This record gives sequence, structure tokens and C-alpha cells, in this order.
Amino acid sequence: MTNRKRNALWILLGLQLALPLAAAVRVIDETAIPYTGFLRKAEFDQRFPGELHDDPSALQSGWYVVYTHQALQYCFGPIALESTGRDYFEQLEVIVGQAVDQRPGLADHTLRLEKAPFPAGGFPPPGAQPSEPDQAPAQEKNPAGKQEGFSLWRMIKGWFGM
Repeated sequence: MTNRKRNALWILLGLQLALPLAAAVRVIDETAIPYTGFLRKAEFDQRFPGELHDDPSALQSGWYVVYTHQALQYCFGPIALESTGRDYFEQLEVIVGQAVDQRPGLADHTLRLEKAPFPAGGFPPPGAQPSEPDQAPAQEKNPAGKQEGFSLWRMIKGWFGM
């Protein structure tokens, strides 16, 4: 197992251990996404502590890469542009995919790109249609199904934090 995969696995395991904080949403700067692949859990938490929010509808406006596993919800953002959000989404998708390869028990997570503000009561359900006509639908990936295929360019971009 490579260091990158091992560290991504530790971070995802650490996210699972935070179940007592499940009522809160942890909002982390999107620039932390590339670091999830190689920082150890303790180093990641120290460098990117994020903020806990009890109400997702009160988050700043913008795009968020949302990682959900069981009762956990982590939001990376806010991101001003949807295209930048897609890039971060794809980057985290690769990192999480590598962790799932090493630990299939993590496969029941949801990873999606959502636009805030969210409706009162939290995030829209996965794949839900937006309530506003100008709001784009969420981009979602659940690796429990087959991935669309290998992308060398996406992997290279992930290595260089793009």
C-alpha cells in the first residue's frame, strides 16, 4: 500500500470516528482536498481544523464538495465557481476511490457537488432537483457502483494538486 493510499485511508477512518459530532457539519476550506491523499489524520486535522456548523442552511453561498458517510457530513468550500468545484470534486473522487479500494467498507459514502444556500433542514437528498430554476443539479458519485473509467489526466492533476 502506498503512503498516499494509506494516508487517505487514515483520514477517511478518522472522519468515521467523529460520529459523535454527526449532528454538526464540518466545513473545511476546499484547498485541503489535495492534502487528504498524503497527510496523516492528526496532521490534517491540525492544519485544516475547519468549522463546525449545526445548520447547513446557514453556510455561506457558493459551491461545496460534500462528503457524506453514514451520519457524517463534510463540506469543502465555499467555492465561487462551479467549474472549480468540479475540479476539486474530481480530485477528491480519485482520493476517496483509492481509499475505498483498500477498505471496501467505505464504499457506501456519497460524494457530490452542491450549491449553497441549502434549504432549511439541511442538504437536499442525493440527486434531488434544485428548487430554483437557475440552480444547477448536484453532481454526485457513489463508488458502490462502477466508476466510469480510468482517467490518466485526472490522476496526474491530482498528483499536482490541480
